[in-house]
Amino acid sequence: MKARLALVLLLLLAVHPCSGHRMMMGYQVNEVQVTALYDDGTPAQGAEIEVKSGGETIEKGITNDRGAYVFRPGRRMEDLTFVSYSTGHRAELSLDLEQKEAQEHISRPLRAASGLGYLLGVAGLAMIFISRKKK
Repeated sequence: MKARLALVLLLLLAVHPCSGHRMMMGYQVNEVQVTALYDDGTPAQGAEIEVKSGGETIEKGITNDRGAYVFRPGRRMEDLTFVSYSTGHRAELSLDLEQKEAQEHISRPLRAASGLGYLLGVAGLAMIFISRKKK
């Protein structure tokens, strides 16, 4: 009786509530809004914004009355650099839009193999328990 209870407890501890199916999330950047502010917090109205990708200027624009500039990136943009210029002031902001690829990325065959290994490990523990019980 104690052995069965120990097996049930072992199996309950081995199975995490989130291990049934893996869920993944992604994101897509449709637009980027940057805001240029002076050091006292006032918006930099009419500041020139230069958008660069791969070291090349891809777009230029001007901030609105709140110091905001909206940019809609196209496909295949890995990094963006926003540079703002306004009467003796300069600021720069860099974004890496491809950082999601650098996060945990496990291929489908590797995930299948790890799941199979997990199941075989649990089955092996069960067989060890059953063989000890028969002795």
